Amino acid sequence: MSERPEIPASISHREYFEFLFKERVNKSPLPKIDTLNAIIQFRITDDDEGLWNVVVENGLVKEVTKRTIDNPTCTFCLDSKTFISIVKREITPQQAFFGGRADIKGNILLALKMNILVEYM
Repeated sequence: MSERPEIPASISHREYFEFLFKERVNKSPLPKIDTLNAIIQFRITDDDEGLWNVVVENGLVKEVTKRTIDNPTCTFCLDSKTFISIVKREITPQQAFFGGRADIKGNILLALKMNILVEYM
């Protein structure tokens, strides 16, 4: 297995979704949550085309796509700065949510467990 890519100091949410998300999660040294099967949708509010779906099967990211997927397990609505701050672990998903910087729709319980999932990102 090749090295897990680092997050560059300067990266956009688009670059992260397109080039790093899948590889960083799947190459994480942490044990996979093999019971996790979900479609996690990210709606980046300051980007007109900022809708991303992350398809997780058996704890691995199968696909990161911009195609429409009906009925995602949960949806995070947040701006690009907040998304990057979460990925870089500057804030937690809970801090973003309770601070009014992110909105969550769908399976709130899974969404609030994103602290664990962020360790893979």
